[in-house]
Order: sequence, then C-alpha cells, then structure tokens
Amino acid sequence: MKKIILTAALAFAAAVSAQVGVNTTAPKTTMDVSAKRDAGGAITDNTQVFGLQAPRVTLAELTANTATYGTNQQGALIYITDVSGGTATGQRVNINEAGYYSFDGSIWQKVIFKNIYTADGSLTGSENRRTLNLNGKQMEFVGSEESTSWSSIGALTQANTLSGTGVADIQLYGGNDSNFYLQQFYNGIASISATNNSTGLTLGTDITNASAPIRIITSPGGGVSGSDRMYITGEGNIGMNTNTPTEKLDHNGITRLRGLPLNGAANSIYTQSNGSASATQNQTFTATRTVVADANGVLGYVTGLPSTGSGTAPSGSINIGETVSRVYSVPTTTANANTFNLKTYITANGLTALPQLDGLEMNLQGVSGTYYDPRVYNVSSGAQLVSYQTFATQVNENETSLNNNLAAGDFLQIDANNIVFWTTTAAEVITTNLQVQVNATTYRWYEFKWWCMEVSGEKKIFLSVTRKG
Repeated sequence: MKKIILTAALAFAAAVSAQVGVNTTAPKTTMDVSAKRDAGGAITDNTQVFGLQAPRVTLAELTANTATYGTNQQGALIYITDVSGGTATGQRVNINEAGYYSFDGSIWQKVIFKNIYTADGSLTGSENRRTLNLNGKQMEFVGSEESTSWSSIGALTQANTLSGTGVADIQLYGGNDSNFYLQQFYNGIASISATNNSTGLTLGTDITNASAPIRIITSPGGGVSGSDRMYITGEGNIGMNTNTPTEKLDHNGITRLRGLPLNGAANSIYTQSNGSASATQNQTFTATRTVVADANGVLGYVTGLPSTGSGTAPSGSINIGETVSRVYSVPTTTANANTFNLKTYITANGLTALPQLDGLEMNLQGVSGTYYDPRVYNVSSGAQLVSYQTFATQVNENETSLNNNLAAGDFLQIDANNIVFWTTTAAEVITTNLQVQVNATTYRWYEFKWWCMEVSGEKKIFLSVTRKG
C-alpha cells in the first residue's frame, strides 16, 4: 500500500512541477536525491546508506536480454558486476570488466574513472588516432633529472634539470640490448653513439630525389660561424676543406701522414701482395712506385723509385736511366798517401755522401800520386752476389768477374791490376758494368764510372752511377 501511495505521490509531484525530489520537497533538477535532513539542513539519520545505484547486471544477463537499445536509450546507465559469462560483441564490444557503462545510442561505452596519473589505460574506439591540441600551451613531463616538453608550436625539447652536472639524452632501444644514444652533457660535448649489441652506426642520405651530400662543419670558437671541414657529395667524392671535391678524395690543405712504413720493413702492413687483407700485421712493405702530382695537385704515380739528393733512394735504388753523380776536390798532399780513403775524407770534412745503391757503395783508395784503386764496398748487413765487367779507356786493363759472394763490409777492386792513373798527364775513365742480386728473383744492372785527375795541386774526382736495368 505504501508503494502505491509513493508512486502516486511521485507521479503527482512530477505532474505539478515536472521535477522529482527524494528526501527533499524542493528538488533542484528533474531528479534530486537528497540525504535525510531536517529543515535546517542537518542530517537526521546517521544510519542511512548514501548513494544512487544504477541497475546491476552481469554480462551474461545483458547478453540474454532481448530488449532493443537505440537512440531512445542514449544515456542509459548500468553497472556490470561480472564478465565471466556472456559475449562482448556487437553493442557490448567494450564490456570487458566490471564497472559502469553508458549507452551512446549505438554501443555501451565504458565510464572511465581512471586517469594516467593513477592507472594504466589504452585508447579505445574505431578511430586510428587521438589528437591533443596544445591550444597555445606547453606540455611538459618532469622527471628527477630530465624533462620532456612540447612547446606551444609543437617543438620537442629534452632538457637536463640538474644544476652543474647531468645530461639531456634520448635513448632508443632496438631489443636484445642494442641501444642508441643521443646525448648533450652539461657544459660539455654532444654525443651520438650505438652501444652494447648494436652492430654499427650509419650516417648517410638515402633514396633522395636530388644529390644529397653529408657535411661536417666545425667552428673555431669565439662565436665564429662554422665552416665545411669535410664534405661528402651524393656521388661519393670526399672534400677536406672544400665543398666542391673533384676526385674521390680532394684535400684543400697540407697533408701529414704519420707512421709510414719504411720500404722493405717486415711485419709492417696488413695488405698482401694480391691486395687482400691479412689477419695479422705480418706483411712486408715493398715500394715499386713513386707518387707524382700535376699542376692542380692531382696525384698519380710513375713506376719505380726516385733517388734522393744523397744518391740513396728509399729502397737503395734508382729508376732505370737515372744517374747519381758526385764531384770532389782533394788536396794532392792528402790524396797521394796510400792511406787515403775517399769515404773517410768526405765524412771527416762533412762533404756529400758517396753514391750508395742496393747496399753497394762507390769509393776509391789512394795508392800514390800516380795511381788510385777504384772500389765497390758492400755496406749492407749481409753478403751479396755481385758480378762485374770493367773497361779502362787508356791502358785497356779490362776485367770480368762473375758471381762474387761479397761479404758484408768487404769490397771489390774493379781494375784488372787494381791501379788507375790520376795525374796531370794521365787520367783514364774506368767503367764497370755491375750486376747485383737484390732478392731471390730480382737482379739490378748498374754502370759505375770513375774519372780522376790532378789539377792545380788538387785531385779532381768525378763519380757517377747509372741504372741500366
């Protein structure tokens, strides 16, 4: 009977004011539910249970319900108590946990009471994205040492928030501990690095519509703008201090190379004779070419090795057709003694060194005021196989001597009787064609010439060596 009276009363009140009040005679909205209070607004029953409950059903019960929900039911509210039964399909597709759900005219939407500050979540709905408009504001995430922010125009900033130390960094993790770091240290360097299980770091341009170079720019400091220090064109030319390289390597400046191997040095390089790499540094460096340059500084090479000012080439040789010559003046009072040795004299007096090729040194020994003894010394560290044939222009004292195993420090006396004229009236040119074995497969042919005479109290000594083959 009470229920009928209450229903009638509610219906009457609704008809009169179009507003319904529960525990209040002055409803402020269409439905106004109040706690039990007296006229002064004080609670009159502290045992009452406060709250307003929506219909409570399980997913199974909602699935079994045959009622039709459409636009007329938009805004309907229910509370799902259990999702172990039933199906989350159709209008129920979003029902996957207990909680409030509101019908939007098409499907039941979850009423979210969580937020990113207190719980994890996920984007839902049929759209492929969610857009947050900054609306002229800055959004910032602040950690204990760094902050990440988006400015009002959308620019991303990663900032170090520590004072006097710290780093701002962006870290990318590719899985299996393959890591990439982009870092700016406090008042220090900026760093790009691949670490741990990363297998490399690629810096380049790819699949561009136009030729796309890579530029490395540095500043000398003092607020000066940076300049191109290295420039790699899209075609692969590398420029040093130039952004218009015309060759694969174009260096606009002075080049310094440190640690170059000495010709003949063992275990000095990795490159094998066939051009492939050796696993260890166990290859001998053997020079066979000379680097040359044109008027524009473009490098090339010529076959063979050059001589130096002292007559000694980097390998102890000269190119075919090249000649090394020396001229000395020695007082006759010094040269006429049988103890006179030309090398000893020029060393003591700081004169230009004797010609020295492939470990063989051209020299002479004084015999008397009339004669001298032309010699070839082995100045290498080991024995050398030497053959020679000598021709004298004045007295025809010719000599042929083959396969001489010349010990280190020893010498060959070139003339047939070991004496050659060097007076004011007699001076002959003595020539020897000499062959020396350089290694197991290489032999070199030289022509040595001595021409000595006495002029105005001095012995004028002319020496020359020409490589014939």
